[in-house]
Amino acid sequence: MDNFKPYSYLYKRTTEPAKLKSCFVVQLPAGKKLSLRAGYPDTSGSKTTIKYTIENDPSQSDERTEYFVNEFNWDGNPHEVLIIVGDGQGGSGDQTVSGSNDAEID
Repeated sequence: MDNFKPYSYLYKRTTEPAKLKSCFVVQLPAGKKLSLRAGYPDTSGSKTTIKYTIENDPSQSDERTEYFVNEFNWDGNPHEVLIIVGDGQGGSGDQTVSGSNDAEID
């Protein structure tokens, strides 16, 4: 797994209250951590965007894999979830998109 490239999967709960649960794992190098950006997750229409900032963390002395979860209300209609790590571009971040049509039932 490349550093900062999220591998994501989506769960959906179709009974009331309907929810989507976005989960992802990411490989982080030593000396780095991720922090959820203020104002996220942000939902606009049929798309939710979740952004994480890459920060320095000297207390992290080893490369590691970390797991992140974001759950939010859902209206039951087709929906996309975009996860952006860092700037979303290659070595300084990456991104992935999941759709509710392909989500597993939770």
